[in-house]
Amino acid sequence: MSADENVPAVDNQILRVLHANVFLVTPEAFIRHFMYGQEADPNAVDEGTATSLSSSERRARDEDLAAECLQALKGRGQSQKFTQVVQSLAIDETCNVEDIEAGISPYTSNQFTNLVKNINSKRDLYNPLAALLAFIGHFFRCYFIESGEAVHCTVEIDKSWPTAVNPEEKQSGAQTTFLRRRFVATHDKQFRFSRHVQEHPELQPDISLLLYQEPEGNWPKPDELHWKDVKIPIEVKLQDGLDANRVCQMALYAQAVKAEQFDRNSSFGILISKKKCRIFHWDASGCHVTEVDMHDDPAMFIQIVGRLASMDPRHMGYDCRFSNSGRVLANQSRTMTTRLEVIPARPTEFPEQSPRAENGEKPLAVDIYIDRPLFQKPGHLFSRSSRVWEGHEVVGTNSQVGKLRVVKQNWAWDARFNEAFLHEEAKEVPNVARVVGYEGVARTIDTRCIWNDGDVLGMYRVDGHVLELEPLPHLDTASDEEPFPLYPCNESPQVISRVLLRMIFESKGRQICEVHSCRELLEATKQWVTGLWGLNEKGIVHRDVSPGNLLLGLNPEFPAFIIDLGLAQRSAPDSSNTEVHSERIANVDLPMIGTLPFIAYDHFVARSNGESIKHEVHHDLESVFWALLYVVLLEEQCPLAKGSLRTLLSTDVDNIRSKKRAFLTGYLNPMELELAGRFKNLEPFLNGFSRLCWRDRRTLKLDAIVDLIDSSMSSLPPGSGERVVEATESGAGAGAPQSKRRRESVESLEKGVDGTSDAPSGSRFKRARNERELRHQLPE
Repeated sequence: MSADENVPAVDNQILRVLHANVFLVTPEAFIRHFMYGQEADPNAVDEGTATSLSSSERRARDEDLAAECLQALKGRGQSQKFTQVVQSLAIDETCNVEDIEAGISPYTSNQFTNLVKNINSKRDLYNPLAALLAFIGHFFRCYFIESGEAVHCTVEIDKSWPTAVNPEEKQSGAQTTFLRRRFVATHDKQFRFSRHVQEHPELQPDISLLLYQEPEGNWPKPDELHWKDVKIPIEVKLQDGLDANRVCQMALYAQAVKAEQFDRNSSFGILISKKKCRIFHWDASGCHVTEVDMHDDPAMFIQIVGRLASMDPRHMGYDCRFSNSGRVLANQSRTMTTRLEVIPARPTEFPEQSPRAENGEKPLAVDIYIDRPLFQKPGHLFSRSSRVWEGHEVVGTNSQVGKLRVVKQNWAWDARFNEAFLHEEAKEVPNVARVVGYEGVARTIDTRCIWNDGDVLGMYRVDGHVLELEPLPHLDTASDEEPFPLYPCNESPQVISRVLLRMIFESKGRQICEVHSCRELLEATKQWVTGLWGLNEKGIVHRDVSPGNLLLGLNPEFPAFIIDLGLAQRSAPDSSNTEVHSERIANVDLPMIGTLPFIAYDHFVARSNGESIKHEVHHDLESVFWALLYVVLLEEQCPLAKGSLRTLLSTDVDNIRSKKRAFLTGYLNPMELELAGRFKNLEPFLNGFSRLCWRDRRTLKLDAIVDLIDSSMSSLPPGSGERVVEATESGAGAGAPQSKRRRESVESLEKGVDGTSDAPSGSRFKRARNERELRHQLPE
């Protein structure tokens, strides 16, 4: 840990997420499952040319290479392979051979001597470790150099990492260049994040496996690095132990990789000391870690390092449905397009079921700018991690530019209804986003359902003393920091299983704050409530109506529509499946559903009484009122309006309940606020809508709202609420960004609404609500 002094010693919020989601497994099981366990995806975009080996063949080869590498480290100058690797490293670093050789630790007297002698602080470990890891990685690379070839050349191991190219620029017969990977000491480097990654801590891995493009045959030595180029972050410690501080630090590294690398489904991390090497595997459901004593079992240590250094993108956790997967460097990301292929399938009711591919359907291909997401909510490590991009469909064999599409992906909890299935059920409902392509891509359960007896040694948790559990006698408890004890697993560990769902939507919309006039907002409101009513007629309640999920058409001539059925529920399940449906709902339902400022008043009352109520369509309709009120109050400048908005956007549930009652009953209604902003002419409509929500809230009907809207539109003065186009927006066309103040208001809200634990409702360790957390919802 270099710059992590800027981060609290133990991040309790992260620790709660890690609790009971980190498992210690045997080295054999870890290597079998996470380093060699994935066979090729037949639908993946295969751009590499590396020799294809089965998992067992690849593992046997690496075991032989590790044994040879160990012999080279023992023999040093007497080993031809040692000399060859040192010469190759010297060319890469433009250093003399003697300096390179002196930095590489020999293995004598059953230890890597440079990692033990004269090591008084962790800083003394940086260079010896980096040199040893670089040697091992290069040794595996040099395995692919044929006899007689130059030691500095493009080899098979690099050919699975071709340089990223824009799909439309790719030409057959064009010469392909390749990227390189290397272990580098980075404790003195600055690490950057992309502009769309918000509120990140300052992090500096001590050593990193970096991806880079060779400039004129030499290893580049920049002073500033980017998290997009980090393949594996490595933390160095002087003493052994896995305490709360250290596991939180490794989690922060994994979170940084997750935030930056959109196409990565899982990642690795390494925690290394004078004696032990711990390897972490992170995915959307949990973390598995194993440990190897480098000195007692050097061949296994070398095999693990060599395997990590020689993995292709797919085995390193990248999603090969994206072209350029894992290979877009930070300096390319603002201009690089990635082509995503989705194999159309018929969505099933629950996402853990294997999707049924449509016979004869061709893949849908969309070119997207991956570093310019429309929406990104990576969330915590074990969460939905939603991402949304726009792109153009690719049409025909000549890759012609087709219609504008929106691509959404997230790691859905497999106990919840499949969002794509609900969209399919609602495909005839007007004003609901339409899915034109869907695929279930990957499942975290695939690596968890095949553990053998004895593979999982234990679970790390923070409440063992409360449950009166006896921790395992394990070296991890020897750290002098805050402990993160290991406890036995008496049965197969139960973790949330997630499925990576990917949907392509027919069209893009605008944010509600980009509305052009009062008339457009009322028209859109009619379309939103009509869509919600149509969903209800299909037996679906939305349960997360908020400004972010109510979109305007791409321009005023296009209809408004509803998005995000990720929290939606079927209110009237098929009778043939009622028992299964009820069991699932009982396992996942929580008292308050949605985004806090926009949740219907009845849910607040039920919560204050310690009850839960069934969510019905009138709750969704009331949420539309709160979304409209939010938009109106954003335009107001008087202290009373600003104070009301602050209360609604706070996390004080009791104050929010009181404020909602005041608005609904007229005690503090919009008229008394003396609206003077852009939407002041909507005051009568808002008053009427609030009365409907209060007087008829349990019997609220679509016709009553539509009649109110029509009446309000007929009385609107000409030009009401027309948007003043700012100078920076003139000529930008439909869908241009809203003003900076409006945009920041929406962004600040969105950043605060992502919040609760992924644990089932009975868990003691739900994510603690802080002052930025507004969302109460099902586990993501």
